[in-house]
Amino acid sequence: MTWSVAAVRAADEKHVWHPWSPITPERERLLLTRGEGCRVFDAEGRAYLDLRAGTLNASVGYAHPRVVRALTGQAGRLMTWDLAEAATAPAALLAERLAGLLPAGLGRTLWVNSGSEATEAAVKIARMWHRLNGRPQRTVICSFADGYHGATTAAVAATASPFRRDGAGPLPDGYAHLTTPRCAGCTEGTGHGVCRVPGRAVWEEQLLALGPESVAAVLVEPVLGVGGVTIPPTGALRDLRELCDRYGILLIVDEVATGFGRTGRWFGFQHDLDGDGGGPDVVLCAKGLTGGYAPLAGVTVREGIYEAFAGDGLLGGLRHGHTTGGHATACAAGLAVLDVIEENRLVATAAGLGARLLEVLGTLVGRPGVRAVRGRGLMLGIEFASPERAGAVCRAAQSDGVLVRAFGPVVTIAPPLVLTEQEAGQGAAVVCRAVTTTAGVEV
Repeated sequence: MTWSVAAVRAADEKHVWHPWSPITPERERLLLTRGEGCRVFDAEGRAYLDLRAGTLNASVGYAHPRVVRALTGQAGRLMTWDLAEAATAPAALLAERLAGLLPAGLGRTLWVNSGSEATEAAVKIARMWHRLNGRPQRTVICSFADGYHGATTAAVAATASPFRRDGAGPLPDGYAHLTTPRCAGCTEGTGHGVCRVPGRAVWEEQLLALGPESVAAVLVEPVLGVGGVTIPPTGALRDLRELCDRYGILLIVDEVATGFGRTGRWFGFQHDLDGDGGGPDVVLCAKGLTGGYAPLAGVTVREGIYEAFAGDGLLGGLRHGHTTGGHATACAAGLAVLDVIEENRLVATAAGLGARLLEVLGTLVGRPGVRAVRGRGLMLGIEFASPERAGAVCRAAQSDGVLVRAFGPVVTIAPPLVLTEQEAGQGAAVVCRAVTTTAGVEV
């Protein structure tokens, strides 16, 4: 394919609707043409160190030869087939691998295409499961007020953020929001303070006010990524697990951003929950599963949830699915990505390198406008006094060859898991410099 930079920029400006983006950007967008390892390159050939892993999905970096071989090899044999009518080896083998990584009993995966679709499927599964078990009144889905579970209708209903909800209504009924376990300026994990946040007593009071007999599921992220890299305090997921058990509620854990090594464990919930009956009932995954090489997401449920659907009177199974759910080529990429993570011990890398980055970036606390630094594994956030400051830091870092991302007043740092010590040092130095040079931005 031959093209000119001017022609592509003109086509982009005239025909592409960029998501989550102002129609008139503050400045010209990057035109990226290739990637290698942890770096991406623009049309002028300038290299950028990617400390955001694309959108937290480039888990094993760019142009990884093993993943590229898996993609091209499967596409050359059988790109995919409808899983409603047949099976494919990549979809079956990847589901088996996923079951081996999760606690015993969590072994049945429905493949979909994105994290948002995983949320939609999980909501339907939870409600249908209760109905099949004689509890049709259990329809309410509870989630943290500052959580984020996608951009489709049910996912938007599961968030309280006006930024995501305003103008999207009328949204469906049957959603409620629990108080997010966070406090202003939380610095837990940096050695700069002790966190005091709402927890079990508040959540139980809120469930009782709703009427727990009406609640189908609680849906939570182990680390609230879009919600400011908010890390619930130790024991929070255990408390939710116990409350769900007490009131007959399913616990759905959204690992879309946190799964596959991002937090220094295979799954974020493993920092708090074990597999001896104390794990989630449903796990959602996407992003890092295929390393960004192909769209794929999964909804993994306990065997008892799966088996209940044999009693569905209209089908005898789950009445839900997508044409390309479990796309064979995407699943082949997923298998290769898991091989890379396992063979290169990238989960341990995320834990160790993340701890060192947290220590370095933690020295920013106390500088003008810096409220907190927090993180778990290679998922870190720097909280500023204003979104304007966070945006300025992102722009300054980009000018210095490093890409990070802002969600409101929080700059998120979540590089590919293949990040090297040298690249981590370079990235941290650039981010610290960007914080210093933007100190005069109005907060």
